[in-house]
Order: sequence, then C-alpha cells, then structure tokens
Amino acid sequence: MFLIPIALGTVGAQESPHNVWIIPIDSDITPATADFVNSRVQLANQERPLALVFVLNTNGGQVTSMQRIVDIILTTAEVPTIAVVEKAFSAGALIAMSAEYLAMLPGSSIGAALPIVPTLTGAKPVEEKFNSAVRGQFRSVAEARGRDPQIAEAMVNQKFEIPGLSTKDELVTLTASQAVTFGIADIEALTLRDALSAFGYGGVTIITLSPNLTERLGIFLAKPLIAAILLAIGVAGILIEFFTPGFGLPGALGVISLALLGLAAFVATPANPIDLILIVLGILLVAVEILVIPGFGVAGILGITAIVVSVFRIFQNDAVTVVSGAAIFGALILALGFWFLPNTRLGHTLMLRTRLRTLTNTGSGQKTRTVDRTSLIGQRGEATSDLRPAGVAHFDGNRVDVVTEGDYISSGSPIEVTFVEGNRVIVRSAN
Repeated sequence: MFLIPIALGTVGAQESPHNVWIIPIDSDITPATADFVNSRVQLANQERPLALVFVLNTNGGQVTSMQRIVDIILTTAEVPTIAVVEKAFSAGALIAMSAEYLAMLPGSSIGAALPIVPTLTGAKPVEEKFNSAVRGQFRSVAEARGRDPQIAEAMVNQKFEIPGLSTKDELVTLTASQAVTFGIADIEALTLRDALSAFGYGGVTIITLSPNLTERLGIFLAKPLIAAILLAIGVAGILIEFFTPGFGLPGALGVISLALLGLAAFVATPANPIDLILIVLGILLVAVEILVIPGFGVAGILGITAIVVSVFRIFQNDAVTVVSGAAIFGALILALGFWFLPNTRLGHTLMLRTRLRTLTNTGSGQKTRTVDRTSLIGQRGEATSDLRPAGVAHFDGNRVDVVTEGDYISSGSPIEVTFVEGNRVIVRSAN
C-alpha cells in the first residue's frame, strides 16, 4: 500500500491533526528499516499527526539498526508513539518496548532476543561483553517506558530465571496475556482499531505509510541470501567471460548482478561513498579485463578483490553469510554448467570437435580416416588465431585446432605442443 510515499508527501498539514499514521515493520530489521522509520518520523514531526503507530511483525535483525530505530522513537519522535505487536522477536522486542504505549494482538508474542552472530558453521551467541551491553539497553528502555526491566533483561539473558515464567537456560518469550501480566505490554486488543480506541484514538482516520518501490527493492536485494545469489552470478558470469572470446550473455548477467548488488548497498545498508566506489571500481576493472586486456590478469584480480572487500564493509555482520552463500551458489552454478553446457548451442561452439584427418588414395577414390596425433607432442608451430584459450595453429603446414593451458597467446606467436588427449591438442608459448 503506497498511500504516502515519502518523496511525494501527500499528507497535508491541515489534515494531519485528525490522522493516526501507521508505520509497518514487517521484515528483518536492517539499515533500510532504520532509514524507512527515520524518514517517516521526520515527516510526522513536520505534519503532526495525532500519533505514530508501529505495527510489528518481525523476527528481528541487526542490532545496530535496532539501536538506531529505538533512539529515533525515544528521542526524535515529537508525537505520541504506539506499538501494536503481531510478532516482535529479538530486535523487534526492544523496538516495541521503546514506544510510549504497547498493545498485543491475538496470537501475538514478544521476546527471544538473544544476540547471535553468523559463522561458517552456523549461528552462535555473541561474546558476553556485547551481550551485557544489549541486556543493559533492554533494561534501560524498559525503565524509561515504565515496563518491568527484569522481564526485559530475561528476553536477552537466558541465565536469568523468572519464577513462573522461565527457567535457567531459557529465554523469555511472552504471549499476549503474559506480556500484560508481567508488565511489558499495556493492553491486549482484538484489532488495531480496538487498540487505538483503548489509547484514546477511537474513530480517527488511519493512514498507512508503506515503503515506496525503491525502498522495497533495496530491502529485498539486501537480504543476505539474495545478495549471495547476486554475488555468485556476478562473479561466475565474469569468470566465464575471462575464458571465452568476446563479450556475451554471461558477462552481461555478471555486470547486471553486481550493479544490483551496488543498488542494494546504496539503498538498504550502511554503505558509505568509499564502499560504493569500491563496487564501481571493481566492476570497471573487471570490464577492462574482459573488453580491453586479453586473458586473466592484474585488473581482473584487483576488480574481484575490490568487490569482495566492499561486501565485507557493506554487509558487516552478514558478510560471512553473503560470502559463504555466494560460494555455495557459485559451486551450484558451476555444477549445473558442467551438466547442461555440453548439450547447449554455446557448449557446442566451445567444444573442440574437429578431428585431424589425412587423405588416403584407395585406388577407387579417396577415403578419410583419423590419424594418431600423439606425434605432435613436442612439435613447434605458429598460432594463426588468438588462443583464448582455444584457437587454430599450423604445424608443418597442417591446420590444427588447439587449446592452451589457460594462457592467452596472440596470433603469430610460436607455440609448442605439450600434451595430446584424444582430439585435444594442448599447447603453450614457445617463448
């Protein structure tokens, strides 16, 4: 629903005092979420609606983004704030508790806020120093809003026992009724309008401020799984172009994927100009490697390095997930390539299928037969086309399809046969 795109600002100041604005938080908490909340709160400070209502249906997200949103609600918002919870786990729990009023809808729950960090072997709890800081923030926000600080801390500290609610080694997660009973929520409400009526906003006009198209696209592209797929396609497409002549579909897909990754970095992550410059520089270096400099060299290596470094700078805690996910997807792309490529038109053009043949006079005509080419081993000849790595060469006046060991050899260069395997004649530079 796009009733109030932030770029358009369609809510008039003369109408706002009769409205309640809804800010949905229904995805993972990311820097894009924080930017979205900040822009709507700033607009509310100008237009002055009756209240801002944060409707939460989230599993949590990044701690730094959570802290920024909480600070915006506590210190920046100049109108009353209300949290209505459908589901508020992890970072969502603290965001809900930072509002002045908190309502729980039927079937809702709040809590389970233990900070974790992704690793190559799976997620694990953060170090005690960091966990202690988060526990302190949960207590502080709860105290600021008149909520039970011990219950709030128990959402983060699994060793904190709450009689009748949780045991040791068990995080606190509250149902709707428990949240009210244990002093976290103010009321239970059947609907959003019931919650508003209970807080004194019955019968008001409700206007939803949803993310605009650019924000939604950025949030989607910045998900670690999507970012990993884009990175894998980007690198795979570029690597394919390194070892095939010309610039075709794989290279185009690779550049487009990396460009989308850059868009995600700009819209939905804490990327700064240096990070974006690294992505652009990486793409340009890779493009130079493909279009200008033959073979695989310094420009390509520097380009890929710049892209990987930018990924770690941009995605921070999720960088390991993005890079490891990209490696897995890259391996799948490679496996699928080996499986399907030989049966495709592109595969047929890349495969060496021409046989070296000699003509033998049988008396009644000429008959073609295949000869053993192992005798070419050690012979020297000349490349009559650029070898990228496949191409054509001449040995003692005979035309032979050859392939290098992976190097680029320009036309006219002397070459030497190092190995023969079936129809494949493998050569290297004779220099």
